[in-house]
Amino acid sequence: MPSKGEALVSESDRDFPRTLILADDLTGAMDAAGPFAERGLSTWVAALPSDFDPARAARADVLSVNTESRHVDGDEAMRRVVSAYRHVGGEQFSVLVKKVDSTLRGNVVTETAAVLAVSNRERALVCPAFPAQGRVVIDGRVRVHGEPLELTVYARDSLSPSLAQPLPEAFSHIGPTTPVAAGALEDFNLSRPGIVLVDAIAEADLLRVAEVGLRQQSSVVLVGSAGLTTALARCAPLRSGQEAPSVLGRIVYVVGSRTPAAREQVAALVSDGARLVEAVNGRLRKEPVLSPGADVVLVAVPDKQGREGDPEEVAVMLARHAIRLVGPGNAQAIVATGGDTALSFLRASGNAVLCVGGELLPGIAYARFMLGTRPVWLVTKAGGFGDAGALCEIGRRLRLGAPAVI
Repeated sequence: MPSKGEALVSESDRDFPRTLILADDLTGAMDAAGPFAERGLSTWVAALPSDFDPARAARADVLSVNTESRHVDGDEAMRRVVSAYRHVGGEQFSVLVKKVDSTLRGNVVTETAAVLAVSNRERALVCPAFPAQGRVVIDGRVRVHGEPLELTVYARDSLSPSLAQPLPEAFSHIGPTTPVAAGALEDFNLSRPGIVLVDAIAEADLLRVAEVGLRQQSSVVLVGSAGLTTALARCAPLRSGQEAPSVLGRIVYVVGSRTPAAREQVAALVSDGARLVEAVNGRLRKEPVLSPGADVVLVAVPDKQGREGDPEEVAVMLARHAIRLVGPGNAQAIVATGGDTALSFLRASGNAVLCVGGELLPGIAYARFMLGTRPVWLVTKAGGFGDAGALCEIGRRLRLGAPAVI
């Protein structure tokens, strides 16, 4: 039995350096990990790190850890990040990624500082761009489909609004002894310590950041969204792929996200024939009567007065209802929208760790887990990801077993 965090494969025997990803929520941990699994690398997600024995993933090429720190204060976020790094033996990983939200929600600056400090690395290359989802960085500012981030719905998120400042200004608070610079990658002297905020409008820009990160892996922390981890995964050799989903029975969609994008996606599912089940602040007045095999979309809605319940409590209740809905109708897959929803589901079903299979779409990963004695596919999606047809497309790909190729 290996000791905690012990690697059973020597670094010299690997064809890609062992990679640790620290993400602030579960969907982030999943979407950052998916591109590596798509290349055939052994990829694991520690969904509940306090219940996770690192020895279980000792052979993993990539370990993505959910620190569940997006919605806590800065001091607690720092403590969770440092604790997670030490718990999994972060010093044994060659490549270190701090996964952040592409719309800069959560404790982006604080957690970056925490990872730099605990890992004793000199530089952070920061680039939250995700061009495939319309998020780019120009002159140190994030734009979403061309709109300045501060004018989007993400800046008004009730739990964790986006950074209100441009990246250079936000990162200047890391401390007077830490130099901060912003611009195009080729403009920097990358041998100096500090924070480097990199502009990116295309995937080729992210690929250059990933290549620099690999060359300087012992001294650099890569800070970015799934756009950056996708670029990093492209640098890995392509191995034989894992089993892709091929779902015949019911798909249960669980939507805890309150974003406009999530509402549009639910409407499209219902138009496509899925049965809508509304849970008022997570509560069902009675069990729904379902047609055999019919897809179900379980949605949290406010009460008649428009009042919304506590997000964590709503997520817990949605998870319990979802587990019951999976039972009848030979359900073979759950699609969870919103990190809190997915995490509550895994906690309720006793799954602390997931082996990731790959991506159905860019930024949308899948894994297989056990619900009792039955294997079920799990797909996670951030609430703001995708167009109106995103959930319908996820269902189509689950049926066809057609994961994306990167």
